[in-house]
Amino acid sequence: MPLFLRASAETQRAIDDAVIIRHYAAGQPIFLEGHRPTGLGVVVSGLARLYHILRDGRVHVHHYVRPYAALNIIPALDGRPNPVSADAVGEAQIGWLPREVLMHLMAGDSELMQGCIRLLTLQNRELIARLDDIGFRTVPSRLARLLLRRGGFESEVNIPLDTLSQDEIAAVLGTSREVLGRALRQLYDLSLVRREGRHYVIIDRDGLEKLAED
Repeated sequence: MPLFLRASAETQRAIDDAVIIRHYAAGQPIFLEGHRPTGLGVVVSGLARLYHILRDGRVHVHHYVRPYAALNIIPALDGRPNPVSADAVGEAQIGWLPREVLMHLMAGDSELMQGCIRLLTLQNRELIARLDDIGFRTVPSRLARLLLRRGGFESEVNIPLDTLSQDEIAAVLGTSREVLGRALRQLYDLSLVRREGRHYVIIDRDGLEKLAED
């Protein structure tokens, strides 16, 4: 796991000894919004989805987490309730490092502490980019950026869009399926993208780049 790469050999051994691997079936909750964290979660295999349920019942996907990334670094560090929920996309394995172990190891290993700080700053930058996209860009522009793997969607860079339903893509973009459908139709009509089965094929990259900047 990148977070632990610079930690001392002693710290890494302590992590190996303390981590508990749990198995999750497809769709099974990993943790729920509002619950207090028991530790730091690491995706060992499979895929996890972090999401928030809006007041109207719609699901807004924050991002997808692949091996070997942390699921919940913020609540694991501050001990406050989870700000989002997580579930397994397909079968997944999650490694759990108890919070008291994490805090103890951070106090004695500055490299581990700096790794946590680096991860927090990276997530903060991605969040700012995502908020800019949602707040100031149209859905077609956000969709173009997602297809180009840019602008706040770094977390999705390894998630093939052909593995996601239109509902899931809409949730990633913070919109509804109906609005996403209209945005896709716009990209098709402009001959920027075409659909081949479940695959999205970029026809005009320059045009898609221009739309992504609108």
